[in-house]
Amino acid sequence: MDNKFSIEDAFERLKEINEKLEDPSVKLQDSLQLYSEGVKLVSDCKKELESVEKEIKILNEV
Repeated sequence: MDNKFSIEDAFERLKEINEKLEDPSVKLQDSLQLYSEGVKLVSDCKKELESVEKEIKILNEV
């Protein structure tokens, strides 16, 4: 299993999570787990975007 983070995969998973959370038939405990996963994914995406931003700044200084 490849553990490399992919922001594209994370966005796709966040979309899936959002759709499930909008489903009124999803149980509360499941919703909590989905929400928790979503929060972690958002945090990982933010870190990835900050890293890319730093790389762009470095490249622009060259």
